[in-house]
Amino acid sequence: MHHRHTTLAALVWVACALAACAAPATLAPTATPRPTSTPPAPTRVPGPTATPWAPLSGSGGGLIAFVSTRSGNSDLWIMNADGSDLRPLTAHPAQDGWPRWSRDGGHLVFQSTRDGAFNLYVADILGGSQADEGNLAQLTSGTSGHDNWEPAWSPAGTQVVWSAQQGGGSDLFAMNADGSGQQRLTKNTAIDGSPDWSPDGKQIVFFSSRDGNWEIYVINADGSSARRLTNHAARDHSPAWSPDGERVAFVSARDGNEEIYLMDAEGGNLQRLTDNPGQDSYPAWSPDGKRIAFSSGRDGNQEIYVMNADGSEPVRLTNNAAEDHTPTWLP
Repeated sequence: MHHRHTTLAALVWVACALAACAAPATLAPTATPRPTSTPPAPTRVPGPTATPWAPLSGSGGGLIAFVSTRSGNSDLWIMNADGSDLRPLTAHPAQDGWPRWSRDGGHLVFQSTRDGAFNLYVADILGGSQADEGNLAQLTSGTSGHDNWEPAWSPAGTQVVWSAQQGGGSDLFAMNADGSGQQRLTKNTAIDGSPDWSPDGKQIVFFSSRDGNWEIYVINADGSSARRLTNHAARDHSPAWSPDGERVAFVSARDGNEEIYLMDAEGGNLQRLTDNPGQDSYPAWSPDGKRIAFSSGRDGNQEIYVMNADGSEPVRLTNNAAEDHTPTWLP
């Protein structure tokens, strides 16, 4: 399956690992250390001094960050939304993944194994398109078997929700943007992963195996009132809330292989957006809600594509022998 293509993403990776999964096209993230009630202050991780590059143009369509193995391991890359001016965001021998922009575009939260286990880091963005690796803030301090992954910002940019490995499963946690105030949102023996905050900040959508199969659920931002949105024998995962809060894109293998689907925020009006023998995964909305970026193996290996929000006019943005996946659009 997709998530955790070996360093491709986080929970769908570990979830995948816990259930036989991989990354981009079928990845499953990995897990998080158990947050404590009084977590240590975020750690600044020294690194080489960065020399800011000239900003990307945006090509009128914005910027897309994604994960790529083209440098030999999983690093974060960025490009214009038409695929031009591609360049690395991070360059580190560790496995970096699951990039997510803050609403103001000034910060990037991501998962990385640079301290041995998957933990969450925040980087300032230099020149609008380069992560300052010389001044990273480490938000979590998990150890092997208690990994942290799949972070997502709250709409206000003041909090981060993520998935943390707990024993044989994983739960959702939330914390302040500086790593303080960690709070457990879900608690069960299943896998809860790939959280995404609703645009109004009131709800969090995620996938869970709590009923015996991966389905899409939604909870209130405080972890209360869990509701299941999908109900199918195939795995549903990687939900992404539309900017207007009215729709949720997600990945499902209900028609034989992983494709991208769309439903309304209450779980109705299901629509299949992609249809090909390759694995399609990691949907990410454009800020205006008109397009969806995603990763696909339809041309032999994982590449970044973009399509209209109704599934029409898919266009490949990357073309490399390495694996490119887990895109995210700069707000």
